[in-house]
Amino acid sequence: MNLGRTACTLVIGGVAYRVVSNHLNAANAGPKSRYVWAINPEKCTGCGICETACVRTPSAVKAVNDQKKCSNCVICYGHIINKDIASDRVMSDGERVCKYDAVKRVAHSDDPDGYFFYTIDDKKCTGCGLCVKNCTDKGTHSMFLIIRPDLCLFCNSCNIADKCPENAVEQVYIGSEDDYKGEFGLESY
Repeated sequence: MNLGRTACTLVIGGVAYRVVSNHLNAANAGPKSRYVWAINPEKCTGCGICETACVRTPSAVKAVNDQKKCSNCVICYGHIINKDIASDRVMSDGERVCKYDAVKRVAHSDDPDGYFFYTIDDKKCTGCGLCVKNCTDKGTHSMFLIIRPDLCLFCNSCNIADKCPENAVEQVYIGSEDDYKGEFGLESY
């Protein structure tokens, strides 16, 4: 009986060794490729599910603002709720869209009606999507949600993708894992 168990263990071990060793050997493993989870901004409605559906706490989803699309308004739809506020009272009396105060406003002139940059503090952002929703509904669509690859656990089945009512979360191919020098014929440094 022990001889049968030993023989079975050796056979299973041998098969497992062949399968695993092929994947450990770079020449036999096939191309290394990377897939990441991404949120399609055209489908995303900023519903807020990303904040709680992610298996990470806080969520790997963060809001970003595309400065090329942003109008740099005095009163940003993704930043302040009450639009009828005087320009010079936005920072002191303006009711914030983000309950975590993650949307930051930086003036680039001394004039209260001047030019402003809006950024998102990723340490405060929880991926709730309120700024994105307001910017999409009323603004320039410059704010959107992303799944940060440095925070994502790359789950085989993304919980956010499973729960997203708009099917806005997709797994996308980002290319092979190399330094990209060979792809463009660049010389080594």
